Amino acid sequence: MASPAVSPTEWGMTQTLRPCGDLNVRCLFGTNTSTVVAMHEGDSVGANVKRIRNQRGMTQGQLARAATVGRAHLSQVENGHAAASTVWIGAVATALGVDAAVLYGKDQPEQLLDVLPVLRRALAATDLMDPDLEPQPIEQLRAQSAQVARWRKDTAYGKVIGALPDLVDQLLISGNGVGEPAYAMLTDAYRAANTVAHKLGYSDLSLTATERMEWAATRSGDPLLLATTHYVKAATLSRVGAPKQALRLLNRAMADIESLVDEDATAAAVYSILHMRAGTIAAAMGDADTSRSHLAEAAQLARHFGPERIVYDTPVGSTNIALYQVCAEVDLGEAGKALEVAKATRFPDRFPKERKGYFWLDTARAYLLAGEVDEAIGALYESRLAAPEHFRSSSSAKNIIKTAAVQQRRASESLRSLSNYAGLRD
Repeated sequence: MASPAVSPTEWGMTQTLRPCGDLNVRCLFGTNTSTVVAMHEGDSVGANVKRIRNQRGMTQGQLARAATVGRAHLSQVENGHAAASTVWIGAVATALGVDAAVLYGKDQPEQLLDVLPVLRRALAATDLMDPDLEPQPIEQLRAQSAQVARWRKDTAYGKVIGALPDLVDQLLISGNGVGEPAYAMLTDAYRAANTVAHKLGYSDLSLTATERMEWAATRSGDPLLLATTHYVKAATLSRVGAPKQALRLLNRAMADIESLVDEDATAAAVYSILHMRAGTIAAAMGDADTSRSHLAEAAQLARHFGPERIVYDTPVGSTNIALYQVCAEVDLGEAGKALEVAKATRFPDRFPKERKGYFWLDTARAYLLAGEVDEAIGALYESRLAAPEHFRSSSSAKNIIKTAAVQQRRASESLRSLSNYAGLRD
């Protein structure tokens, strides 16, 4: 069916996903997609996996077993028919004995060059604050923490990193005096640090940030905040090739709060996000039954704890569950199921930009798996439109662009435009 003659900039936040065919691509970029340019294809994740696997003398079956991923999906990724998720790439990188960054290739642009030292300063220590630092009122810190959380969800990473070091120092000092409320805010500050570290490819700092989150959440006296921290930490573990450990952490977190779920809607919401995370990790490991069981449980919970909202700085409800389902079905090799969910998804007002950016990337992966490269390019552009800074810094976006180039053989001007925006170079 022909695509509607509107550009995605005119699709409101509450609009249903529509097919992104050639017509929309031309409207988006103002170019004729028949004009083509060359793009290097040998540095895609799939090409790098195949090259290193051969260097290791491993068959696809051996690598799939070592990484606990599906062999069919491994073959699709290596041949450029599918773009892998960050969890899948982490597992395969560990099985190959390399850092995940090696699989992403050499075209990673230098983003926000001053980020690394600032992140390290924010995460350096929990007991070495300046003794002469004047404590700020807790309400002032609460407002600053809320602002950083908004910036994180809106993918304004430059603003986040500019505010983090001083905020962390103030909250550490406040924790010594005010106690639990300061530690709760400090958990959120460390979560923002984790987000930036992950987006810019600093896996070691991402792990450090989640350890700091756990430290602060434990001191907050809030078991639900600690469970949410484990939701974040599980994602970090899975991205560095420890999905089994991530699932064990999630199961432990669910057991810790299970007794609260029936009587507390907020606890039920937190319980649901733990199931969502477990569902996507299990999918990346090729375990369809476990993945769909977790996601079905999350959906069942969502029917009872109320409308879409933000709980512990995390979106909860049926929309976010649908986004996780799209990701999971792509990793399970079910492009049709993923696109069925994606096309039925509608975003509520003020839905976090970061989550929208992820949704469009996973939708692009679904289109690539289905062999519909033009639609994938349209979805990539929607991700860029929803969360520009996230798109520019995302290794996943770069991976999907490279996979699309493999499928196109000769990259269209629309794909070249996306490539340039993401910082990829020929």
